[in-house]
Amino acid sequence: MANNFENTCEIRKTDQLGRFLVAKRDIKAGELILAEDPIVVGPYWDADISCLGCLRPASRTCKKCLRAPLCRECSRHDAVECDFYEHAPNLGKNFLFDHFNIITPIRCLLLYRSDRQKYDELLAMESHCDSRRGTEIWLIHEQYVVEPMLYEEAFQQIDDLVVTAELLQRICGVLDVNTFEIRGNMDSQGVQMNNLARGLYPRTSLMTHNCQTNTLIAVDGMSKLRLYASIAIKAGELLYYNYTRVLFSTFERQTHLRKGKYFVCSCARCSDPTELGTHLSSLKCTACADGFSLDIRNLEKVIGKHSKTLNPHHSLVLEAKQSLAGELRSMCMSYDLQNVPRQALKRKLELCEEMLQVLRVLDPGISRLTGIALYEYHAALVDLSRRNHDTGEIKTPELLERLQIAESALKEAIGMLVFEHPTTPEGHLTKKAMCELKELREYIQKVQAMEEDERTDRQFRGKRNNTGKGKK
Repeated sequence: MANNFENTCEIRKTDQLGRFLVAKRDIKAGELILAEDPIVVGPYWDADISCLGCLRPASRTCKKCLRAPLCRECSRHDAVECDFYEHAPNLGKNFLFDHFNIITPIRCLLLYRSDRQKYDELLAMESHCDSRRGTEIWLIHEQYVVEPMLYEEAFQQIDDLVVTAELLQRICGVLDVNTFEIRGNMDSQGVQMNNLARGLYPRTSLMTHNCQTNTLIAVDGMSKLRLYASIAIKAGELLYYNYTRVLFSTFERQTHLRKGKYFVCSCARCSDPTELGTHLSSLKCTACADGFSLDIRNLEKVIGKHSKTLNPHHSLVLEAKQSLAGELRSMCMSYDLQNVPRQALKRKLELCEEMLQVLRVLDPGISRLTGIALYEYHAALVDLSRRNHDTGEIKTPELLERLQIAESALKEAIGMLVFEHPTTPEGHLTKKAMCELKELREYIQKVQAMEEDERTDRQFRGKRNNTGKGKK
């Protein structure tokens, strides 16, 4: 896989961008660019106390080192880590429980003992210490990582490495700036983890930010990250990843990137007041005329109120619409199909259409969000079309046409979500979507047969009527 990466990409460096990745050849949409294992995996900052073996909730202490939190299923954790805690001088047995935020920084330090090359790779990554110094996050790490560790003799030196406050802040910076979220992760026995983890992937982290990404990241159940091209990438083009949320407004994105990644984005989307024509940050000119649950009614009121001054596709309005779509989805799932309020299905379909219109522009190509929206769109379209056909509001040919549109949307959704690992929520959704695609195609065949029977019946009745007229 290293050869595949070297044949596909090259690492370059400039004063403005630092190190970054460039395509060495044309890369097709959906093509695998890189598969990379993390050099460090650990719990997120301020996470609940969890097992150091699998990151599920902890319920006991390791019997060997007598300090590391473990769950009932795990009998051990990393051997180097366990040995370090076992021989840590004067380290209290509850220290890791009381200071759980130090777990991932310690794992970084222990690379100095277990794998010096990986340790050097870690220190070569950007930490933005100069930009972070004296900031709120710097002071937080000082209180919850630096001070507790340097107070204990066990952490002041690892082999011949002298641990200083500056080194610990540098490691915290590397973790904050460069780690990727690991979802749906499993332990070495293939057991699902409950808590979110973060992993450090040196090559993947070299990607430059752009609010319109050209790559897609999927992490499998053993923490291996796979990087795919989400759209076609030409030789010489930079590999981009969006390190903030697609549906954030420009102000929200810039704030998040400035505080978390320490730069200001100047991509085409950020430079365009209309956000590529989606008006995600636009206000509305007020001079121009242009049976639900309580939560749903309140969300509709919020959307209606703010749509008077904000563009219908403003990020705040879209956030409310996303929440509303989620409430409607939960509502639809709580009813039998025949009893789902038709207005709920219709509104869900409208919301999915709106979301897709924006996502097609802001997150083009293979997109996790677009795949989910397409799945929900297909589900609403199928259910609503069935109901309307049962009540006689649409005829069989129109039902067939709508089902075929839903089939196309579901196929596209699967094509986007198939890159997700089976243990993630999107992976489960992909499996469900594949089963539903089979069922939908069987239903389409039945409707096609129904349409053929109706056509034959109409022709027969037409001939009979003509025969009757001839006799007269």
